Amino acid sequence: MTRNQLNAGLALGSVFLMAGIVVLAPPVPPASAQSQAERICREQGITPKTEGYEYCLSQATRALEWGKPEIAYTMARVTAAARDSCLQEGLSPTTSGYKNCMERETHARRLLMFTDVPQYDRDIAHQ
Repeated sequence: MTRNQLNAGLALGSVFLMAGIVVLAPPVPPASAQSQAERICREQGITPKTEGYEYCLSQATRALEWGKPEIAYTMARVTAAARDSCLQEGLSPTTSGYKNCMERETHARRLLMFTDVPQYDRDIAHQ
């Protein structure tokens, strides 16, 4: 057996060995919807210790379970915008007023995000 044949045999054997490992190895499970939602909320600055975290987490998790990651990101942005708005009003995060503001702002902003605005032609009044 020549040196080239030996090298070719080793290369072919290595390929078969790697193919066997890939086929027999257990699959890597995908990250859960909740762990992905936690990451999405954290990226928007919504942490477990902040008001709105449970809302962000529940909405983002639901969107991911539906296979709609763009909605998960939108809901995280809605929560962050609501938080910023309530803080700009001078409300302290530990008060009931802040919690009421968060509920009101997230609800209103969510409705605005997903409302279909009709698109009209410029000449609609002339028809």
